[in-house]
Amino acid sequence: MKKTLIRFYKNLRNRPIRNDLTIYEDDIFLVSYPRSGNTWVRFILGTLLSDEKITWETMEKGIPDMYRNTDKELKDFKRPRIIKSHHSFDPRYNKVVYLVRDVRDVVLSYYNYHIKFNKISDTYPLDRFIDKFMEGELDDFGSWSENVKSWISNKKEVENGFMLFRYEDLKDDTFSEIRRMADFLGIDPTDDEVRDAIEWSSFSNMRKLENEQSNSNLFNNSDKEVKFTNKGSYGYWKQELNKEQVRLLTDKNKELLKDLGYQA
Repeated sequence: MKKTLIRFYKNLRNRPIRNDLTIYEDDIFLVSYPRSGNTWVRFILGTLLSDEKITWETMEKGIPDMYRNTDKELKDFKRPRIIKSHHSFDPRYNKVVYLVRDVRDVVLSYYNYHIKFNKISDTYPLDRFIDKFMEGELDDFGSWSENVKSWISNKKEVENGFMLFRYEDLKDDTFSEIRRMADFLGIDPTDDEVRDAIEWSSFSNMRKLENEQSNSNLFNNSDKEVKFTNKGSYGYWKQELNKEQVRLLTDKNKELLKDLGYQA
């Protein structure tokens, strides 16, 4: 029994920390609902912050994922740390960059993600997935609307600042938006460094690197035929969702979509 308990606590210490991590007052969090552009931004910012161009194999060296690192590992990172999170509002987060994306594109990207990582089969009905998505039953991050609202309604409670970025704006004018993000984060790369990081983190290069590094730890237990870098664009929900699916997603989120500047 004693050996079992020792083994249990040892395993517990070696698990990714998720939301129980030690937080320092100078920590910065890159937060989003899943499949809202977090990985892409981590590529760009990680490349700006480090001495090397970030890849799928080195991404954790730049902006670590709290769902892939232990508390001990995260404590070893140089401060101030920028940490990836998908959680709803947490009053301990003192400075936050929040990424938001049109819910109708998010659900399609998240559906692809669940197929890639064998959480569902490629024959799983999209209608059923959308139902679970809207009810927040896919994970412990809540529904899209709950997650987004939790941050927007509490943005003034984020002590050292909160800044929201739309995925679509980042795609339309990546340079200006990353420049704005860098200013908020207190980093001062040259314009050429920003352009180089953006070019390196292009959809085509991320897809190329994914093909080359498909055996990296990030893609363990995943379907190599299904790509993590799925579309790399926005608005494709108009072609891929049927009228009833669009109605369900739009009606439930209508006011929030309007507030965020999306077609509703």
